[in-house]
Amino acid sequence: MLWLVMKGQSEQIIACNIYNEKGVHQLWVERLNGKSRKIKESKNYEEVNEVKEAIDFAIREGHKSLELV
Repeated sequence: MLWLVMKGQSEQIIACNIYNEKGVHQLWVERLNGKSRKIKESKNYEEVNEVKEAIDFAIREGHKSLELV
């Protein structure tokens, strides 16, 4: 579990995944309540993947929170 802080809001997440819809890459996070939320989208895969890798690293290393600016 990880507290994800973005734009003054925070929520606990347990996972994240990238989906591609018509050439647009979308980063979705799964929350504790089982619902998902899109947090980033771009036509540039590397841009979206960089955020996903930061989230994965924070979860893997046991960090309690991650702030995205």
